[in-house]
Amino acid sequence: MKNIKRFSVILLWSILGGSLAAGASADARQDLEHWRFEGLAGTWRVQVTTYNCKTGVTNPPFASFLTFDAVGTLTGTTANAVFLPGQRSSDHGVWKRVGGNYFSATSEAFIQFSTPATSPTPPLVRGVQRIEQGIELTGRDSFHSEATLTFFDEGGSVVLSGCARASAQRFR
Repeated sequence: MKNIKRFSVILLWSILGGSLAAGASADARQDLEHWRFEGLAGTWRVQVTTYNCKTGVTNPPFASFLTFDAVGTLTGTTANAVFLPGQRSSDHGVWKRVGGNYFSATSEAFIQFSTPATSPTPPLVRGVQRIEQGIELTGRDSFHSEATLTFFDEGGSVVLSGCARASAQRFR
């Protein structure tokens, strides 16, 4: 008799636990869908133009991918020709909603090696690139951003800075 009661309790607990888990999963999926379609979460094709913050002189545009997850982290990669192959790592960072359709994001990427003196690309030193951006959703599947870019050497000293603006379309 004890075994039957124990089995009944375990079975009831399993059923209730499974129902609660299924409900939680449905709620989590619904929340994820809300963020995915009503917020920044998702993967974006980004067209970036960097420029001199003081003079406004622009550099050629380039493409990037950014992925914002539903819990506030981001990853990205860039096709900026200013970096030599393998010179820059992927971006890793965080983001948050700051109100309405406005978000802030901060990410960093390693500069793996200094640009050789003989290279036609701008001189960069081994260290870190930090990108701090303000993002505005301009539609369900589009955003615009303004960013500051700061390059640090391995010791943490600023060696170069600039600005960027970007427009993005949700990757589908």
